[in-house]
Order: sequence, then structure tokens, then C-alpha cells
Amino acid sequence: MPTRKIKVGVIASTTTGYNAMKTFYEQIIQPDINIYMAKLPYRRFNPRHEFEFIIKDAEGSAVRHLELVEEFHDDGVDLVIGGGWSSQAAGSLNYVNNKGMLLFSYSSTAPVLAIPNDNLYRMCTDDLKQGAAIAEMLHSKGKKSVIVFQRDDAWGNGLFNVIKNEYEAKGGKILERIVYPPDTVDFTDYLQTAENKAVAATVNEKPIAIELISFSEAVNIILGAQNYPTIYDLEWFGSDGTAFTEELLEQAPAQSVKLKIYSTICAPDHSSKYEEMAARYNAVLGQYFSYYSACQVDVAWVIALAVLEAKPSGGPPLKATNVIKVIPDVASRYYGYSGWCLLNEAGDRYTSNYEIWGCGMVNGEPGFVYYGMYNSTTGTITWE
Repeated sequence: MPTRKIKVGVIASTTTGYNAMKTFYEQIIQPDINIYMAKLPYRRFNPRHEFEFIIKDAEGSAVRHLELVEEFHDDGVDLVIGGGWSSQAAGSLNYVNNKGMLLFSYSSTAPVLAIPNDNLYRMCTDDLKQGAAIAEMLHSKGKKSVIVFQRDDAWGNGLFNVIKNEYEAKGGKILERIVYPPDTVDFTDYLQTAENKAVAATVNEKPIAIELISFSEAVNIILGAQNYPTIYDLEWFGSDGTAFTEELLEQAPAQSVKLKIYSTICAPDHSSKYEEMAARYNAVLGQYFSYYSACQVDVAWVIALAVLEAKPSGGPPLKATNVIKVIPDVASRYYGYSGWCLLNEAGDRYTSNYEIWGCGMVNGEPGFVYYGMYNSTTGTITWE
């Protein structure tokens, strides 16, 4: 029986996430999609479609991410799941637009990338809503001022600007904004700056909080923070960049449990579909099935279904531009593992509530704990 092989490039943002992503695609996503393809009526879908997901590692670099996008294009692979970091999506955007490629992100959220009619789609809501959720998280905990640690990239800058506007509108004060290069390892000087500011402000500015707009480098920040008693004694908050960061539990369990690091992340619909995949994911990878993990599956399925609509039968080679055109319609009709995948005019997830997760003790061991929910409609948080 003739088969049309559809190759889709997949780019893991970091080496840490690469192995898990590779296992996820090879053992769950790709087999599931191909089993579905084999069930389609042969008269309509001739030849059969078979998908191959080719996984590569961006090594935490926007430059490397662009190189991989270019490699995929040179190999004739113009459908790419990647841009997991907003800096990586931003760094590859001009190239995919110019080459007629598709770049579909499962976790980029920077508001600056909410651009209509480009070739970047995002399965996540942009950070205009997350910034409001974080500001309300700080406000509802009674924090009058905050010291912010922020990575200097498209995502970090965009999220900070939203948090600042929303937090100040609630009467909060940004006590200090500490911006660091994404490749920073030694945070000694930054932590000393935060400690000095917190010590000087403890009389008039209480209660103070720490806000991390960080990825896995948060581990180095909190490991160093234990040497600075004033900031180490404050309440710490994060974002989707710190939610479910396995490195926190692996490399700094005691510190993470103490600080909790309340972190916002888009809330999946906890449907039977989600719960079933969560059980499979945990059985295969031994990890929590997060919203972004659910979005990985949904991106792959939306692309696969869009390919069927763009090119259901024999003829000329599949063009990514034809797939791009039908994605919004396909996504609007697709209820995925993360929930309804409706996209807005910028090609981003239409809306989402936010769960609040942090570190704590689970069955006597350090683990991830659910602390509350932000309702995007009412703008309020219910703490558990």
C-alpha cells in the first residue's frame, strides 16, 4: 500500500528537556498519530499518511535554534514544532516567514510575538494574562513591594513589563529590577544587590517579596540565596518558567521546599482525555504531565490534522504554506489534551486560566504542590 511520509521537525529548547521530549514523541505522540492515520479510509486518503517527528536539541540557545530551523529547511522539512522559548521563536521568526515555513510553539508566551499573519503559531496564551495573574498573586498575598530577578530576553522583558503595569495599578512597587544574561551561572553580585535593597527597605517597605522571571537557572539563584538571610526569609514567587522545573527538586530540594516559589502556569481542562494522557505520560517518563506537555501533543495533532485538510490525496508535494492557512480552522474544531485549542487573530491560544504550583512536601518527599487558581474572567485567585 503506497505511503506518503510526512516529516515534521521538533526542536527541544534545552538539553535537559531533549531526552524527555524524544521519548514522548517516539513512544506516545508519533505512534498515536500513525495509528489514527492507518484507520482513515483509503479511497479518500491515497496514499496513506505516515508521520515522522525528527527531534533535535537547541541547547538553550536562540542561535542554535535558528541553525536547526535552517537545517530542517535545507532537508525539505518545513513543518517545525519549536520556539519553546520566546527568544528562540523570535530569533527564527524572520527566517520561517521568508522561507514559507511553519513554526508552531508549545510554550512561547512573549506578548511581542503576538503578530497577526505571520508563520508562527503558539498553543499558549500570551503573557498579557499571565502578567495580570502574577500581579494579583502578589497583591492577594499582601505584598506591597517586590524585588524582581529577570532573565534578559524577549520573554523576560515582555513578562516584566506586563507585571510592572498590572502590579503598580494595584498599588504595588517594584523595589528593584535585577536583569541578568540568560547564560549567567554565578549570581553572587545580583544576590548581594537584592540583599542590600531588602535590608535597606525592611523598615518602610514591608512586606517584600521576590519574583523570579527565570527558567532553570532559578536553581542557581535559590542555592545562592541561602547565603543572604534577609531575602532568603522572604516569600518567593515565579511564573511558568519555574513551574514544574525538575531541576529545583533534583538540585535544591530543601531550598525549594522552604521558598515554595509560587508559580503560575496555564490551566489545562482536567478532562478524561487529559487524565488518560497524564497517566500514560507518567508511566513512560515518570514526570508530571504539565500544561506545556499537553500542548506538545496538541501541536502535533493540529499539524497532522491540518496536513490532511491541506493535502488529503495524491498530487504535488505538500507545501507548508497550505498547512499554515488551515491551522486556525483545524484548531478551532479541535478539543485537545490541554483543552479547546481555539486561536486568536495573532495565532495564539485564545485564553486560559492559571494554576498556581510551587514546591513543598508530597508524601514525605519534596515535590510539586498545587496552591491555587487564577480566574482570567474575574481576575481573582482562589488559594488552596
